[in-house]
Amino acid sequence: MITINTILSRRDLTFLEAVIARYGYLVNISEMKSLFNDLSEEEIHQRIGLLVKRGWLVRIKQGFYSVANLESHNFANISPLIISSIFVPDSYVSFEYALNYHGYFDQMPETLTAVTPQKSKRYCFQDITYRFIKTQQYMMFGYTEEVIDGKRVAIAKIEKVLLDYLNFRVNAYSVDLVLEKIGEMKEVINLKRIIEYAASYPVSTQRRLGYLLDLCEIKSDSLHEQVKIIAGYAKLTKDSNQFNAKWRIYYENRFTKPIFRR
Repeated sequence: MITINTILSRRDLTFLEAVIARYGYLVNISEMKSLFNDLSEEEIHQRIGLLVKRGWLVRIKQGFYSVANLESHNFANISPLIISSIFVPDSYVSFEYALNYHGYFDQMPETLTAVTPQKSKRYCFQDITYRFIKTQQYMMFGYTEEVIDGKRVAIAKIEKVLLDYLNFRVNAYSVDLVLEKIGEMKEVINLKRIIEYAASYPVSTQRRLGYLLDLCEIKSDSLHEQVKIIAGYAKLTKDSNQFNAKWRIYYENRFTKPIFRR
């Protein structure tokens, strides 16, 4: 928790007001320097260091800072989606936070997960953990750039989110969630798009998707054509022990009909 010394000189107050007016509550070092026209490089760093020490600025990562709200004296006004894009610009937000953005997940978990072609990383900022999962460069698709508080953020489309769950999180919770969301969003999911996206994923992920679409009584003939000629099998979860011959996938007994929360 960051403690703020509420005493601000008139000069510092004017500076922070100027930062917020021009750049918002997220600012980099170059932008701040542009507002210190009358100070030397050393004096600028001293001034920024003092504002950090007093809690009015907080360092997100090297060269990037968050500005405290001048009225509430906290940093709660900054979207975690924006913070994520600052930590790793070459990434897109997926999983729970992407579902929440699209209006299909009410909770705000303590961990935001994004996907990146860079190495896996983990950061913590303002009581939220930011986890970045590594993927191949060719898998960096299926997202849109949204503008949030003037900042661009890459957020996965619904179809991409569901596939990421089935690819990166092979557990009962994720299968439950995907099954629930497919049922809720039958009219929203673009079937052609999700099958096209699935073609870039491992065949095991395609088998999981096909099996769940069958449970939800959604036709997926073209997806089946993609996988039926490929040898091997997949597991829906690590504890799966029942075999579905059509999709060549092992599943748990609990996943034999759609599960929708009421």
